[in-house]
Amino acid sequence: MFYGSFTAALPNLEYGAIPEITLEEFDALASEVLPEKKLKALISWDDETQTPQAGVYREMREFDAFLKLRIAEKRQEKLGISDPLPEAEYDSDVEYAFPVAAAAVNPAERERLVDLIRWRKIDELGSQNQMDFTALCCYRMHLAMLEKFRKRKGEVGSVVFEQAVDKLALQIK
Repeated sequence: MFYGSFTAALPNLEYGAIPEITLEEFDALASEVLPEKKLKALISWDDETQTPQAGVYREMREFDAFLKLRIAEKRQEKLGISDPLPEAEYDSDVEYAFPVAAAAVNPAERERLVDLIRWRKIDELGSQNQMDFTALCCYRMHLAMLEKFRKRKGEVGSVVFEQAVDKLALQIK
């Protein structure tokens, strides 16, 4: 199947920007042009309990496992814990970019920088596959990340903050 026309018709995605399309809309469009087996592989990213069907998703899961391991190591270091952590596939991109993200004092900024590491890895994974199924998978991973950002903005963030303050106030009393 030629994915180029479908990929070319999609709006561009930019890190940190609100996308012109939702994940649900993207999946609906994909369901119109992809065979059922390919559609299942495309949406297999969402099920974290299963091995994803697309190879690029498996690569991203390995990358993310190493990134999470580095985050856990940093947390253990801060807390003075020396429990051994499981092994994960080494990734030089994480080793290069992670120290900057880990050094951020503000937790929101730290998370933004860690997500930027993920975004760039997705870019790298999709860079050789501009017009194929891998490109669609990378687009979907980017879109899922932007959806996560969309859910955190505005009123939702304010509500969560207010709930946290209320909970803290109850604990102090």
